[in-house]
Amino acid sequence: MLRGNQWATDKVWQNLDVSMYMNSPVVSGDYLFGLSHKRKGQFFCIDARTGKTLWTSNGREGDNAAMVVAGQFLFLLTDAAELVVAKSDPKRLEVIKKYQVAESPTWAHPVVTSREPDKRHDDDRAVELRLKAETE
Repeated sequence: MLRGNQWATDKVWQNLDVSMYMNSPVVSGDYLFGLSHKRKGQFFCIDARTGKTLWTSNGREGDNAAMVVAGQFLFLLTDAAELVVAKSDPKRLEVIKKYQVAESPTWAHPVVTSREPDKRHDDDRAVELRLKAETE
């Protein structure tokens, strides 16, 4: 916020339940999803309006996770190279599917797109997954 010609901040809320040491959370609607370093890595959902923790996973998810929101889904790529596809549900962590995407640690963000991917990869470590929604 700009006050006069100086940048200023106001503390709106504080949450001591989770801590984001090496994770950048994502926002979906009024909810903040991220990975706390507590309990050796636990996914969480916070009400972004109030700061209240709505849920946390059990833990041991990893040291870091790159996160992307696409529609109603979260794509959570852990440093252990596990891509977790989950619903962006403020009531609980609902995992749709998990994919092991590499045999070594991963640190890059996943890219979610509806277009045909570029096939000219210069880096043989790039991984392309084509995920198809399963219908009933």
